[in-house]
Amino acid sequence: MLSGTIFRELERKMFCSQCGKENPEGVNFCGSCGAKIGTLGTLSHIKTSANLTNEQMTFGKSISTCLAKYVDFSGRASRPEYWWFYLFTALLNWGSLLVDQSGAISLIVGLVLMLPSLSAATRRLHDTNRSGWWMLISCTIIGIIPLIIWLAGKGNEQPNNYGSPV
Repeated sequence: MLSGTIFRELERKMFCSQCGKENPEGVNFCGSCGAKIGTLGTLSHIKTSANLTNEQMTFGKSISTCLAKYVDFSGRASRPEYWWFYLFTALLNWGSLLVDQSGAISLIVGLVLMLPSLSAATRRLHDTNRSGWWMLISCTIIGIIPLIIWLAGKGNEQPNNYGSPV
């Protein structure tokens, strides 16, 4: 637990909202990235800024994470993790259709990526504090709309029933 003096000291420091780097007091723009900066008032915001800079999800990292957790239906997945992996699967399916017009390779690729895709979508729904069973709503035609909205929506920044934020 932080004592009052340490917390007050943290409130006076200037942090960049984009990269999270500390800057001297009184400056309006970050010396590292040039973004507008402001004073952070809470420790939770500092934690969030640090997580964004240290754990930024990239295309390659998303693919390796989702393939490593190919049958892990527990936990949470951030928006970038899910959507980068979705783009990867879509590109792979499209590329396999270009290579083989009959669709046999595309079918194999789809079957291989089915479990990683389902587990990533389940973890993404967990990030919005919903059960993975909500994917079954896509079996109805109209149910695809709320599912896409939930998958694209912002996740909970606080711990929820499925764990802490990624």
